[in-house]
Amino acid sequence: MSLMRGRAANAVAAACLAAVVVAYTWATWQYFTRPVPGGNDFLAHYSAWEAYFEHGLNPYSDAAALYTQAAIYGRAALAGEDQNRLTYPFYSVVVHGPFILLDYALARAIYMTLLQAALVVGVALTLRLVRWQPPVWLLAVVVGWALLNYPEARGIILGQFAIFGFLAVAGALALLARGRDTAAGMLLVLATVKPTLIFLVVPFLLLWAARQRRWRFVAGFGGLLALLTVGGLLARPTWIGDWLLRIQQYSGYTVGQSPIWVLTHEWRPGLGAAGEWALLAVCGAWLLAAWWLALVRKPTDAAEFHWALGVTLVVSNLVVPRSATTNYVLLLLPTLWVCALSDQQGRVGRGLVLAVMAGALVGQWWLHLATVVGNQEQAVMFFPWPLALGLALTLGRPWLLRAARRRAEQTTAPRAALSQP
Repeated sequence: MSLMRGRAANAVAAACLAAVVVAYTWATWQYFTRPVPGGNDFLAHYSAWEAYFEHGLNPYSDAAALYTQAAIYGRAALAGEDQNRLTYPFYSVVVHGPFILLDYALARAIYMTLLQAALVVGVALTLRLVRWQPPVWLLAVVVGWALLNYPEARGIILGQFAIFGFLAVAGALALLARGRDTAAGMLLVLATVKPTLIFLVVPFLLLWAARQRRWRFVAGFGGLLALLTVGGLLARPTWIGDWLLRIQQYSGYTVGQSPIWVLTHEWRPGLGAAGEWALLAVCGAWLLAAWWLALVRKPTDAAEFHWALGVTLVVSNLVVPRSATTNYVLLLLPTLWVCALSDQQGRVGRGLVLAVMAGALVGQWWLHLATVVGNQEQAVMFFPWPLALGLALTLGRPWLLRAARRRAEQTTAPRAALSQP
């Protein structure tokens, strides 16, 4: 009887949640996406696949790009404007293709709701991964902060896939921690839809899995990726060549550069190419040192794994050829790890966590509003979060590792903790 009552309660809760989600999506459509045009990141993919399915255009072609530009600008892109070409692999159609069955405003509203849900679930998975169980009020603060923080909120408004990439990485790590390696590898494939998001993270995770002899993770990732690649070739035999051409020309038709490029060519032009290469070398050395510590010196140390993952995410966002603050959603993984370790220090640590979240929320939005030109984000927004997190990881490394190892000893058997990320 009690089991039946429990199931009935769960069914009622699920129905109520579904009703709230539907009502929220309807309100988003009615009061935001219908009257307010936008969501250009999502629109670029919506229109590319609309051009492919409804007009038979190669989604990587100039004709498809003009179709997208007409949807965004009402004309062809001018010099200096983002050309909004499709630069995602063909199998991204699995994610974005079904939306063309709906009117754009409704599709955008649904996509925004899904992004918010993905962000909340990704945060929940990350909290479980880093073994942080804050009280309900603090959990609400953390989730609210994640939704309203500048990079995530901007990603939701623009319809940025990066949030799904965050969910994929967080979910893959959570599945790895539970020993479900094949499923973890398959879920990680979702993040490859946006290669610039995880171009360093995926190699790190695959090398870690190989070092741990967790071959099912590698097989799950490689198997599904191969299946999607072959499926795309069956539908569009030229897609790999077309896609690689777009990747090769990427910097020439997008707006923005890497933070390191901005620093050495715009803010301090005297540094020039030599300064850029010097900073890239420093970042590369930092990254390789972190990988060596996590993969070679202490391959079973979960603390080293999390620290190296944080370094990998910071470096990838500093050196990627075309930076985007919406990609910083993945920085939630190391940020929440640091917050979890700080919170266990008592009132002072918890106060620090709240102060950092408040400062990040207010500071980034203030900086954006103080520097924005028209509706264009300025390059200064590329620096605060990755630099602050990079400094925290570097200067706080001894304390972070000690706190993480002490936490692992208190919450799990040491041997089990060392075998998991």
